[in-house]
Amino acid sequence: PLATIEGYAEGAIDGVVATDEATWALILDEVGRLHRLVADLQELSRAEARQLPLHPSLVTPRALVERADARLAPQFAEKGVTLRLELPTSAPAILVDPDRITQVLINLLGNALQHTPSGGGVTIRVIAEHRAMCFQIQDTGIGIAAEHLPYLFERFYRVDKARARTTGGTGIGLTICKALVEAHAGRIWVESAGHGQGATFSFTLPHGGV
Repeated sequence: PLATIEGYAEGAIDGVVATDEATWALILDEVGRLHRLVADLQELSRAEARQLPLHPSLVTPRALVERADARLAPQFAEKGVTLRLELPTSAPAILVDPDRITQVLINLLGNALQHTPSGGGVTIRVIAEHRAMCFQIQDTGIGIAAEHLPYLFERFYRVDKARARTTGGTGIGLTICKALVEAHAGRIWVESAGHGQGATFSFTLPHGGV
């Protein structure tokens, strides 16, 4: 964002860039991207330093998933991507910060929606394990090549560098997810069979909570 703002400012001073409404709108858009980047970096720094306040309470996995579903269902419908919920008939409540885990689910669901074309589908699955609750977000999207899988949770890592500007993201959404899950003593990972084979992001949260 700073490089773009600087370039247009210099161009305006030199008289090679028109100072019209379109130019100011573009600069304002870049300022917005910069604000989001700074806010995300601040949150990530606090999360990685375990300084992000958590407010745990007992909540069922179903409630967490339905909360995220309600937030993103309109966007899935607009793009024409089916969103399916596969939830156990009964699952014990877990001690987590509902807002933070909902944030993780929304981020992973938004990521799946972004990389799944119209007509595809995304499934949220909850599996009750012996000592943990496992959440899975599986999509039928573009898939991820094996060489990228170990690095997806690193800050600013992008599989397709050309998509950075068009998607408008900051490149640290998955890193924040990892920090939030680990702050709950859980773990997160991704699996994909390769290009065109979709991807599955999974994370576990212990029954004991934070």
